[in-house]
Amino acid sequence: MAVGLLITAITSLPMFHLLSQTVALFLAGVLTAALMENLPGKLIHSSWLHSWDMWMNIDPHLLLFTMLPSLLMADAMTIDTQVAGRVAKQCIYLAGPGVAISSFVVAFFLWVYLPYNWPFLLCLTSGSILCATDPVAVVALLKELGASPVLTVQIQGEALLNDGSAIVLYLVTYSMLKGQVYEVTEFVVVLVRMALLAIVIGIIFGVVFYYWIQRSGNKFDHHSAVVQTILTVACCYSSFCLSE
Repeated sequence: MAVGLLITAITSLPMFHLLSQTVALFLAGVLTAALMENLPGKLIHSSWLHSWDMWMNIDPHLLLFTMLPSLLMADAMTIDTQVAGRVAKQCIYLAGPGVAISSFVVAFFLWVYLPYNWPFLLCLTSGSILCATDPVAVVALLKELGASPVLTVQIQGEALLNDGSAIVLYLVTYSMLKGQVYEVTEFVVVLVRMALLAIVIGIIFGVVFYYWIQRSGNKFDHHSAVVQTILTVACCYSSFCLSE
């Protein structure tokens, strides 16, 4: 919290008003890691060292299950649905074939130019991780500058969808890297099954929680807003956990 308040105060200064908070947080993380890894242990408080060790040894799935649903929900709630309907095909193309093309381009670059003799499947696995962009700072800057809503929603919508396609591509390539053999038809079936199941789960949870939130609305009960907020958060986390 202290780091967030400090960065907010710094970026509000006139000389740093062009510095994005996302970039500032990244730089603060890099600086903190450099200090924690290089400073002698005697110069760092024991509680800081204990906290650092806890974060370094945390299960990566805990961060995924904690942060990703809330981030996706926040983006989905702020997106302009009318504009999103007009550019939906472009977003799907960018998040589907676009992510696959980007993954293969990155994999080919790693395979050719890195001097580590990585197999192509390992390069493709790395490419599937790197291709899922999350342009938080870009979307915030576009909104601040008053850019075209179509362009903003295209970038925001693609960022919402590319996580799913990148995860599917990563799971398939990682299993192939471990020795799993896929025929072309099996590969297509896996992709279609994962995509269709995600759509079905999303529709079911969306419809159920929509009517549940609608039924819990009561203008004369101040607890109604709290219940609706809890149901909204429960919808995103429960659907994400079930899909995983």
